[in-house]
Amino acid sequence: MTSRGSEPSCVLCDQSATETTEPSRRTLARGLDPSDSSYSVTVILPNIALCAEHAFDVRQGERLVGWCDNPRCRTYGELGEPSPCGGPYEKLGPGKRS
Repeated sequence: MTSRGSEPSCVLCDQSATETTEPSRRTLARGLDPSDSSYSVTVILPNIALCAEHAFDVRQGERLVGWCDNPRCRTYGELGEPSPCGGPYEKLGPGKRS
């Protein structure tokens, strides 16, 4: 996420963000130990900053925000689009909280 001074920019464009939303938690691994199926690794991502137009689009399901977990990126962008490292932004996990 870029910023103008102390104001964050929308993760989908360069406009100033008007709101932030909390992303879902991502479970990266589950059941790594065959004797303990309750084991999991959960990643808590930073809040998603959006401008008013994109916040509306995301709420309506017209645009989906994805995440690139490549250590060179670790940024949000539009799902399926290429991130700065060249990999696609991938789907965020389900909205369930653990």
